[in-house]
Amino acid sequence: MSQQEQSQWRTGWEPQLSLSQLNQSQYSAVPAIGRVPYICQKQVKTINTYDFSKHQQKLKAKLYSLLGTGLAFVTAKKKANLCKGKKVSKRRSKYTGVTKNSINYQTLIVVGGKKTYVGSFPLELDAAITFDFYSMMLHSDKAPTNFAWKAEDILEMVESFNLNGGVFEPARFHSKLINSS
Repeated sequence: MSQQEQSQWRTGWEPQLSLSQLNQSQYSAVPAIGRVPYICQKQVKTINTYDFSKHQQKLKAKLYSLLGTGLAFVTAKKKANLCKGKKVSKRRSKYTGVTKNSINYQTLIVVGGKKTYVGSFPLELDAAITFDFYSMMLHSDKAPTNFAWKAEDILEMVESFNLNGGVFEPARFHSKLINSS
């Protein structure tokens, strides 16, 4: 088959560039652990491309007003149940915003009406905490979360996020969980 005939059979999902042609900046924004994205004509939308500065200011203002009260800033929202008679998917997680992807759990969040990839984690709990963090960053006290969080803990999360150059480390916050849904 000639090269011209081969190009006619392309589906649009073949890589535009080989991995050897990519430079680090083209795929460094994908926070997946140990994964290299399959570069195709559709670009992967990741949470790292989103600017949280305005959301952080609003969130911090609300959090400072609750400091020292011991009250939960957000409470856990229960994940919707499956319809009766529906089979449970192997990819379904007990947490909102989390799905199982092969051996890891991935976190997706809706930003501007579109699902946005947040990251891939070996622990389901890490994925759920990460979803909660980004949900609170976007929606403040109206955020759908998997756990209840105190204002002090959320401020610590935001400061940690800023100090780590925009990288959130969920394992640091396992001990801060109030209750699970």
